[in-house]
Amino acid sequence: MEEPNHKSNRKKKATFPESNSTSSVNQKSKKKKIKVGSDIESNGGEMARGDSLQSRVHQEPIPFDFFTEDDYKKYNEFVNFCEESFAYIDMEDVNKHISDLRSRGGQAELYLSNVVSSSSDEGGEDGCNGESQKRKNTTPRKEQKYKKNLKLINIKKHKRARINLILIKKKYTGGKEQEEEKITVHHTEGRLVAKKNTVVMSPIFMPVGTKSCIKGLVQEEVQFLCNDIILSNTYHLANIFDVSTFVDNKGINNFIRFPNAMLTDSGGFQMVSLSKRIKILEEGILFDNIYDASVMRRNVRAVGGVDEVKEAKDVMQAVSPNPTDTANQMDAPTPGDATIRTGREILLTPETSIRLQNKIGTDIIMALDDVRPATETDVEKIEEATHRTNRWLQRCIEAHSREKEQTLFGIIQGGLHIRLRNVSMEFILKQKLNGYAVGGLCGGEKKRDFFNVVHHCSNEKNKKYNRLPENRCRYIMGIGYLVDILFCSLLGYDMYDCVYASRTARFNTALSYDGTIKLKQAQYAFDFSPLVRSCHCYVCSNFSKSALHLLISKKNPIVNVLLTIHNIYFTLHFCYLLRVAIFLEKTDQFVTTFLYNYFVIGSKNGNYKIPDNDKAPLGGDTANGGPIHPHETNTQNKPTYVEKNGIVKDTSTTPTSDEPPSKEATQPSCYPHTCTTPTEDQKGEMVKELKDKLPNWALQALQYAQIELTF
Repeated sequence: MEEPNHKSNRKKKATFPESNSTSSVNQKSKKKKIKVGSDIESNGGEMARGDSLQSRVHQEPIPFDFFTEDDYKKYNEFVNFCEESFAYIDMEDVNKHISDLRSRGGQAELYLSNVVSSSSDEGGEDGCNGESQKRKNTTPRKEQKYKKNLKLINIKKHKRARINLILIKKKYTGGKEQEEEKITVHHTEGRLVAKKNTVVMSPIFMPVGTKSCIKGLVQEEVQFLCNDIILSNTYHLANIFDVSTFVDNKGINNFIRFPNAMLTDSGGFQMVSLSKRIKILEEGILFDNIYDASVMRRNVRAVGGVDEVKEAKDVMQAVSPNPTDTANQMDAPTPGDATIRTGREILLTPETSIRLQNKIGTDIIMALDDVRPATETDVEKIEEATHRTNRWLQRCIEAHSREKEQTLFGIIQGGLHIRLRNVSMEFILKQKLNGYAVGGLCGGEKKRDFFNVVHHCSNEKNKKYNRLPENRCRYIMGIGYLVDILFCSLLGYDMYDCVYASRTARFNTALSYDGTIKLKQAQYAFDFSPLVRSCHCYVCSNFSKSALHLLISKKNPIVNVLLTIHNIYFTLHFCYLLRVAIFLEKTDQFVTTFLYNYFVIGSKNGNYKIPDNDKAPLGGDTANGGPIHPHETNTQNKPTYVEKNGIVKDTSTTPTSDEPPSKEATQPSCYPHTCTTPTEDQKGEMVKELKDKLPNWALQALQYAQIELTF
């Protein structure tokens, strides 16, 4: 669960080992009569092709060496406690189990001392008044049977960042994987019990498999990499598969043989991604479908929806006007509506979206929302979309027929306007759902505006229904850049998803602690170092940058698979380190080191382009409801922790490949100014250098998160 075992079977399939690849590079260089000096190998892969390239010195990122072996041990012991305590219990007994563990005292009571509330079956307390709820929970009470499939348990909070345990009831029913998961839980009875729940520690990144699979990865690789949650999309699934396929297999988890949790988006995002092919109606979203509409029509008909729209005008006439709607050119029928390519349109209503997700069978389902681009400047359109999202949520709740098997998340809308975000939260939080998402962001808006909204929605100083509750999942949709994951986690959010990790791999780009590595560039042709020295993924253990560059130059598609493995592993491992930092209350050091690697070292190396890099004064107060105008490891000598069946183990003595580690992989990482631990004066200079590099939006986000920059 925490540090996945990423040694997939891809190792057996790779036909380009590093030794062969590098020799091919040397042969190619001889053909081109390029003289390569002996200093290439002696400098661990530094290029020496010409005077201009010799002058380029790659600066290694600073290691996270403030984490000690004891720190990792403490965190992993906590993770193992959560796994052993919650993975094998019946979900309906979770509240009673929490009370029993807390009453035992000792380490269990310490781990669970921050539980805000035990939510009742119907939704329970809203968790907005954390301190009063904690006091209530200190008194034993008769616990109700828990009747939902997802439970968030508050574990640790440091400043505004938090670690939560998200317990999700398993739907996967078969396969040898489940047999291998069985352990003796009750020693007195000696019986074998299979895992009943997926134990997820947040903050967590959810890799995206839009059409039920992550592009380029086979089943075994997905299981090795993704021990928590993956995400798929209702619109695409319903256009490709007959939903009876999922029903016959008892859910999508069994269909794709994925033993952990899954989440489906409602199809609302396609309002942005397919904006030129839709019409927004009060009844739902009218798509000029990009697929053969016959499959979708059959699925819509199967769930009792409108399977064919012959005239959009007819649909509009059937919709009762709502007084909260404002005029919108998109919604008004036009003379061309009656002849709008009849026979290809698909109407996705809130009811249809939810019923399709009920058939697909994922663990978490999303309400259909009216999504407008983050850069939309028409306040009336955004306000109308906000009210429509609220009305659609009510219809989604009424249509949801599997409350015990699937958790419905509502989506907060309102664009970049704090007043409208409050309107959205005021309505949605009163529905007492089990989780809430912040949508309508990551669409090209300025970072300053983005973090103003993110900060506001989780600000505990706001009044009751103008902030997301503590005891519910907080999910920001569309977050994939490491910098965004970091800052949003510092502001108290739990879940993120994005196609960035896998999509950027298909553009021959690898993620690193100092930004991104564009491997197609010629500078990597003679760089024999791994992508990330401290990364223990299959790719970094077996391939050099030079080998990957060669594969790209030969247009070998395996490189996209390899980079997908690395990027997903790297992002998940970053979240692991972030959780360790929060748990050990070393958030300040972690944030400072990460930001220095990105904004200082990454900028020098040319691997990171600072977004919205301006030092202009921040705009006025946005909390008054006024509109905002729209305008991104551990070191080698640390033990390596991997997870098998949820139990975290030290595998520092286990080789990661059949070959011994390269000379480069065993070299110590250095600070920018010295190969030894920097002095206090040097640390002060580095902090000053970082502050000079950070744009105003980053400094403001650090202030929101109460972070002090220090090494």
